[in-house]
Parts: sequence; structure tokens; C-alpha cells
Amino acid sequence: MARRKKDDAGVNLFPFMSILASLIGILTLMISVSMNANQKAKEGQTEEEFARAKENQQLKKQIVQIEKQILESEKSLQKENKTILEIQKLEDQSIVLRRKLEEINKANTIKESDEELQKIIENLKIEIANLLKTRPQLEKELAQLLEELKKRKDLPPVVESVLIRPGGIGSKVPRNLFFIECTANGILIHSDQGISSLIPIDSIPISQDYIELMSRAKKEGDSMLLFLMRKTGNLSYQWAAGIADTKYNLQTGKLPIPNEGKIDLSLFK
Repeated sequence: MARRKKDDAGVNLFPFMSILASLIGILTLMISVSMNANQKAKEGQTEEEFARAKENQQLKKQIVQIEKQILESEKSLQKENKTILEIQKLEDQSIVLRRKLEEINKANTIKESDEELQKIIENLKIEIANLLKTRPQLEKELAQLLEELKKRKDLPPVVESVLIRPGGIGSKVPRNLFFIECTANGILIHSDQGISSLIPIDSIPISQDYIELMSRAKKEGDSMLLFLMRKTGNLSYQWAAGIADTKYNLQTGKLPIPNEGKIDLSLFK
């Protein structure tokens, strides 16, 4: 049998190694050229350009820090928003508790009525004390009048009553009129039932009759308190009108009375 021709064993790597060596050489050349170019560029930089580059690096660091601060601020803001929501929830709970408290207070109206009654009684006591305090002055004035009458031989002339006309208080008159006479010692309330007893100046703020009158005028609406002014009743008017205006926001008016005669309101009936 003829012998086979012996071939070289394995694969020939020479072409591959040749290509690889060429690539390595090319890469080495490129890196060398790049480094030379960078070195030349760096050497060609002026001091000003180098300072700008350094400042640019610092600015980049500051930007990073600012971004961190922004993130922290956003986190803090989220916490604040959460706190605000919690506060809102507490306020809502507070409103609910207040409503429950109002319901409880309504359930205790009997007790409150007793307290209000006690307050009214205390105010009445103060009014009585003020009346007693005013009485000596009234008695003194009465004694002076009687003494003056004794000195006069003739009887004093009869003072005519004062007729109050609707046209005398303006063209636009509210639907509900309440009449209060102002004197030197206090006020008198005129109504269909007659004239109330004198409410002394010191008792005007706590007078139950005057408080009920103002409450009624406020409730009915389209009302006015018309003060009938005696010559010496300015102080009484200031007290009474001031309370009606500031505490009850009521419309007020005043009408001077020319003499000391009896006030006639018959035209308003």
C-alpha cells in the first residue's frame, strides 16, 4: 500500500497574528498622536483659559451641591405638606367636636334658662338700685318746682301737648317705628300700651325693657328707633342711641321736642 503524503498538522496562525500586530501598531500610533495633541493643546493654553477651566470645574461641583439642596428642599416641602394635611384634619375634627358641644348645650337649655333668669334678676336689682339712687335728685327737683310755684301768684300757663306728625321725620319712613323719649334723668319707652317707667341713665345698658325693644326691632327688620329729644335729654340720647347702633346695628333718628308738653303720637296709630 502506498503511503499517504504527510500534511502539516494544525492550523496556520501566521495571518491572524500579522493582522493583530498591525492593529496594535495602529492603536499605539493613534494613542501617541492623541497624547501629543492634548499635550500641545495644554501647552498652548493661556493662564486665563486655565483659570476658566478650573472655575468651570468648581461650577460643576456647585451645581451638584445645589441639586442636592433642591432634593433636600423637595423632601422638606413634602414633610410640610404632610404636616399641613394633618393640621387640616385636626381642624376638621375640631369643627365636629364644636358641633357636638353645641348639641350638648342645646340639650342643657333648661339650665341655661335658669342662668339667664338669674342674670335678668341681677340686672333688675341693679335697675332698682339706680332708681333709688336717682330718686333723691327727682325729689329735690320736685321740691324746687313746688317752692317756685309757691312764689308765683298766678298759676303757670298750661303747656300744650306736642303732636308728632309722620311728615316731620322724613319722607322715607321705615315700616316699624319705636319711640323713645330722652329726658335729663333717663329714657321713657312709648308704645301702644302706654309709657314705660323711667329708665335711669345708668340702667340703660342693662335695662331689660330696652333690651327687649331693641331685640324686637332687630328681629322685625325695616325698623328705626326714633328718639324724642327733650332739651336736657342729650346725655340719655347718647347712651341709648350708642347701644342701639353699636350692639344691635339698628337705624336711629332723633326729633327735637319744642316744649315740655305731653307727647302725642296719635297720628301714628
